[in-house]
Amino acid sequence: MGEKIRIKGRAEWPGIAEAEALVSPIPLEGFDNVDPAKGYTTERNHPLFKIPYEGKVLVFPSPRGSGGFMGYGRGKLPAAFVHTEGNTLSIACVMCARVPSMTDFETDPVPLIKTGDRVLVNADDGYIEITKK
Repeated sequence: MGEKIRIKGRAEWPGIAEAEALVSPIPLEGFDNVDPAKGYTTERNHPLFKIPYEGKVLVFPSPRGSGGFMGYGRGKLPAAFVHTEGNTLSIACVMCARVPSMTDFETDPVPLIKTGDRVLVNADDGYIEITKK
């Protein structure tokens, strides 16, 4: 069993989910940069270009751009959202997706989580638990 790290944060949408992490080191933009039907980022030169996020804990620093970010909250959905900075885009997105979402952590989780790590998102109790692979 791998090392476990627990970080407290603030829930944007309640619930509990546990899944493999998919990590973007840079912000995610919606509009024409996400394909909700296929469940992946379509922004060329983005680290997550065409990597499916369905059923994963989608980890990223923040959303950017316009209301098109809500594309991540439609169609094929991640198991949960974990991000450093929330804003009206992230809140509107999780209201559509209705999957657990957390932000405003005591320690930035983005550099700590690697793609493939297991992440428990417990937005009901206000923490994530990372199990290193």
